[in-house]
Amino acid sequence: MDIDGYVNQILESPAYIFNEIIDKLIGKNIQNSKIELLRHTTDVDDTLFEAIKSILIDLREEESILSRFFYNTFGVEFKKNKRREQLILLGSQLKTQHSKVKSELFRIYRQKERLSLSVIDLTRLKQSFSRKNIYFQNEQTLNKTNFYIVEIDEKIKSIEAFVLRLELKHNDLKETEAIYNGLFKKIPRYHELQEQNYQHCLPSSHQQGNFAF
Repeated sequence: MDIDGYVNQILESPAYIFNEIIDKLIGKNIQNSKIELLRHTTDVDDTLFEAIKSILIDLREEESILSRFFYNTFGVEFKKNKRREQLILLGSQLKTQHSKVKSELFRIYRQKERLSLSVIDLTRLKQSFSRKNIYFQNEQTLNKTNFYIVEIDEKIKSIEAFVLRLELKHNDLKETEAIYNGLFKKIPRYHELQEQNYQHCLPSSHQQGNFAF
């Protein structure tokens, strides 16, 4: 059955049928959006960032350009450097956090997408009601149709408000992701790092920037 025929059935049915159809078109999207907006997104781990930056500075000071070139290109170390071992551990932790941020970004994107699909469905339904208005002569039916159009408009506005809030949250998280991505790519051979948790390797705040090997 096309959507116009579907609208005919809605108009011939009790009002609760219309409400049930609207609920089906929206599903749990609004409820899930509220949950998503309440979630605390990942913040930049300042302690981890400062630790990695400090090691990168030390490596540049301790190793020659040639040594860095061979390691970055071929993975060959002229001399074992314990700072590099520490960097691998902290870099793995950074990759884990970076992946978490990217996962959060995708989750918010998917939620926005679901809401947008609900808006499309509601808009199609509204347009069909509007087309029916042209043919209806019965005042009661016209009033019912107009009432449903207003109800759909209110639902669309409500959903679009959630889309906007999710978009703002998504943009903020994109900035965080860019910061993680920028530092991650500064780590030599960053693409080889494995995602693992190394919380025990992080220095305490009073040791930040002061590494003894």
